[in-house]
Amino acid sequence: MGMFKKLKEMAGGVDSGLLQSGLLGRGIIVSAERTRVSTGPEGFEKPVVVFEIEVALDNEDRYTAKTRQAIPIEVLAQIVPGRSTVAVRVDPADHSRVVIDWQTEAPTVTMKQEEGSKGAAEILASGTPCEAVIVQTQPLGMKNAAGIDMHAFVFSVFVEGKPPYQAQVGNPVPDAAVPLLFPGSRVPARVDADDPNGVVVDWGGPEERHLTTALKGWGTLGCTVPITCQRHSS
Repeated sequence: MGMFKKLKEMAGGVDSGLLQSGLLGRGIIVSAERTRVSTGPEGFEKPVVVFEIEVALDNEDRYTAKTRQAIPIEVLAQIVPGRSTVAVRVDPADHSRVVIDWQTEAPTVTMKQEEGSKGAAEILASGTPCEAVIVQTQPLGMKNAAGIDMHAFVFSVFVEGKPPYQAQVGNPVPDAAVPLLFPGSRVPARVDADDPNGVVVDWGGPEERHLTTALKGWGTLGCTVPITCQRHSS
C-alpha cells in the first residue's frame, strides 16, 4: 500500500475504488472504537472510528475484519455493537480489506453449504421428535442453499422422557411459516440424536402439513448461532 493511501486510511478516508467495485457483503458491527482523530471543519467534525466487523459474503465462510472510517457523530450514536448490520465492500483479491458502504442497504447473502454437516432433511427424517417453544427469534439476513430465509432462534426444547432445555440455533423458515414466529409459539420439531442443539422445526409436521413441499431441497441446518448472531439491524 502506498504512503498516501496509508495516510488517507489512518485519517478515516475510504478507498473510492474499493467502495465502487468491491464485493458486496453483509456485515455485523462487532465493536466500534472511537479514536482521538477527527476530520472536517470545527463544529462538523467526524470522529475516526475503528470498526471490527463480522463479514458474510455469498457462499463464503464468515470472518472478522477491521476498518478505520470517519463517520458523523449522529451515525456513531446509533450503532449498537453486536446488533447493527451494514453493507460492506470487500477487496476481491484481499478479503481483509473491507469498507462500510453507508449508502447501501445491508444485503441478504447466501450461506455456505457446509460439507459433512447433517442437512435439515436428514434430521427431519431420522431425528428424535420433540416440541420446540419459541423464546426469541429474528431474521439473520441470510438464505440457505435452497434460497430459504434463515432465522436465529432460542427454543425451549421438550423431548419425551428428558428434562427440557434451551437451544440456540439457525433454522430455515419458509414464507408461509412466518406468521408462526412469535414468542410462546409451540412448533413440532426433530432433534439430532448426536447433537442436542441440532433442532430443526418440522414445518411440515402435523400442524403445518401444507408446508411439506417447502421443506424439499433444504440444505444444511446452516449454523448453530446464539440469537445475538443476528445482533442485527439497527
